[in-house]
Amino acid sequence: MRALAKGRRTTLQGAVTPRPLFFCLLLVATPLAARPVPLVQLTADPIPLTQVQLKRGAIDVRVSLGFDKAMVLNLAPAQALGLKPFPILGKFKFKNPQIPGGEAIIRGNLVTGDVGGTGSQKLPTVWIDKDVVPPPQDGVVSVMAFDAERVVIRNPSGTPGGRAFVLQRAGRNDSDIKWKLGGDTVRVTLDFTSQHTILNARAAAILEREGLVRRLGTVGLWSPVPALSLPVEKLSPSAGADMMGLPLQQPFARISREQARALDARAAAGIEGDTPDDEDAIVVTAKTKEKQGRAPWMLIGRDVLRHCSSVVLDRQAATWTLTCAFPA
Repeated sequence: MRALAKGRRTTLQGAVTPRPLFFCLLLVATPLAARPVPLVQLTADPIPLTQVQLKRGAIDVRVSLGFDKAMVLNLAPAQALGLKPFPILGKFKFKNPQIPGGEAIIRGNLVTGDVGGTGSQKLPTVWIDKDVVPPPQDGVVSVMAFDAERVVIRNPSGTPGGRAFVLQRAGRNDSDIKWKLGGDTVRVTLDFTSQHTILNARAAAILEREGLVRRLGTVGLWSPVPALSLPVEKLSPSAGADMMGLPLQQPFARISREQARALDARAAAGIEGDTPDDEDAIVVTAKTKEKQGRAPWMLIGRDVLRHCSSVVLDRQAATWTLTCAFPA
């Protein structure tokens, strides 16, 4: 989902290649929007939702904080709405370990829609022959697709008050955060859909090297999309460990099926959809230098975000502001 929504194509092993040409055309062709609305307010209970009005009807979608301006739909609602792919370039096969079965057929185009009542715009949209979200939602739209100066996400279960954490985004039109750590850069995103904080293998290795976490040998399963369960290993944060001020709570690291079986064969039996060469599970060593692994990434899940009463996107300032009250 992350690589797809960013407009990048990966091989089955996960190596990133240039984004498909049609996606470049979609992004270049997107016209300048009218003046944005001042404010959009959403509720995360536990996941923020909104409605997108298209020409042939409205669809209910999840709101993702983890990718740039785009919308990703399940196949059935896209067909029901009569969406057509961009001629010639708007259909291709996408291979990625984070897709059930390892690959899917992707179709895409610029679609005219109104995201959350912020006005009509041309929105880069793709639809996939594998469900990306479970019913009753039809897909997922980026928080960056709201034509608004600020988006405020209220969390009714969060503790009121607390401290404001201001995190600089990579750029005005970027949703992610660049975390500089010991000479490396970890791309960080916020994710209300994930129960826990998840790191790929390279990011986990960096945090281990910096003394922020240690491995516990406990295997769990992470399901980024329906019908997909990927193996992860529980990490224990060191005392006072944080990500740019945000305390680490219950992080997990991506591991391979073989690593999971070695740690806990019973837990590994529940794995669905991963591949032996999933580069999110590869740590680069002398023995694996021919497999570069995916660039370090980390998503902050509800283990952290449930302590936050609000999460605010400020487009002009290129920041996320989280107001959180963490237990002592």
